[in-house]
Amino acid sequence: MAKTEISKVVAEIVIEGEIVKLDELLEKLNDLKHLPRTGWLFAGESLKTVEDVAQHSFEVATVTLLLSDEIERAGIRIDKGRAISMAVMHDWAESLVTDFPYPAVKYLESARVKTSMEDKAFIALLGKNKIFLELWDEYRGKKTLESKLVHAADYISLLVQAVKYREKGNRSHELENLWRAVKRDLGPYVREFPVVKKLVADLNKRYQKLTSRRG
Repeated sequence: MAKTEISKVVAEIVIEGEIVKLDELLEKLNDLKHLPRTGWLFAGESLKTVEDVAQHSFEVATVTLLLSDEIERAGIRIDKGRAISMAVMHDWAESLVTDFPYPAVKYLESARVKTSMEDKAFIALLGKNKIFLELWDEYRGKKTLESKLVHAADYISLLVQAVKYREKGNRSHELENLWRAVKRDLGPYVREFPVVKKLVADLNKRYQKLTSRRG
């Protein structure tokens, strides 16, 4: 990208809505580094060991990159850059509305309540920026290959972290319930993506092996 094009992109972020200044946006997103993933607290982890939202977002982007590379190698066309962009920004709204724990979703009157809240927060962060709103809508829609892969990566990140906590001795009933719920929700993506199916199977083997250990 030429220097003039970069300047134009930055100017658009600053200009649209006027309140969306790049320095202020980055300062707000920086809060994700200090926002714990509260679901792990319910699973028996302490504030000292629980991952934060920024760490999770990094892992989701990493998983998305690796999975999209495998998909490309299988001869399937995928917009890797678009997928990674969605992965990077998929939890930005939490900088305003905080992390909503996975086990608590079932207590909402409707899934649309959480979606509506996050939609409003995303607009508050980025105003009417067309590029980001299109990415956000695509991610929410779960219809494109790229958006579905990011959702799969989001769930896979949960499984990876659960394995790590299991390795460190977490044997809580809540962690087991979370594992089962995530595997269930991964079902559509396991059926659609062979690479996801293989990865989930490998993670499950590791988790079950750790679970069968005594002490």
